Amino acid sequence: MGGRGTFASGNAVPYTYNTVGKIDGVKVLKPMDSSKSLKLPEEAHSSSSYVLLDKDNIFHQYREYNSNHEVVLEIGYHHEKSLGKGDVLHIHIQQKPGIDYHNDPTTEKRKLNRAEYQKYKKFFKGVNIDEGKYFE
Repeated sequence: MGGRGTFASGNAVPYTYNTVGKIDGVKVLKPMDSSKSLKLPEEAHSSSSYVLLDKDNIFHQYREYNSNHEVVLEIGYHHEKSLGKGDVLHIHIQQKPGIDYHNDPTTEKRKLNRAEYQKYKKFFKGVNIDEGKYFE
């Protein structure tokens, strides 16, 4: 598994992720260096989506990428100050693809709705769902 943000620029860099499994055909990645931040690659090299679990094998992040290898959707389970206290299951839907637009004002950031939860719940390993806390 490649490095962060290298595919489109054509840079050859050392691998920074290991593929440690699959959930419903989607690769589960772990950073090779456990001291690095828990984030998925900004660009997809070989897949249209990836899953990241934390050190306790609890769901942390899911990303989908377009045909240009750019992030278009992210689901996270971690602290998101604007959505409440503690870890919260939430989604970022980017109107403009690519990691540069993750915090863009056009990027929608909110709790998942029930339909999104049903679609993606297979990836939420170890997340205890309290419906009042997670759904809008």
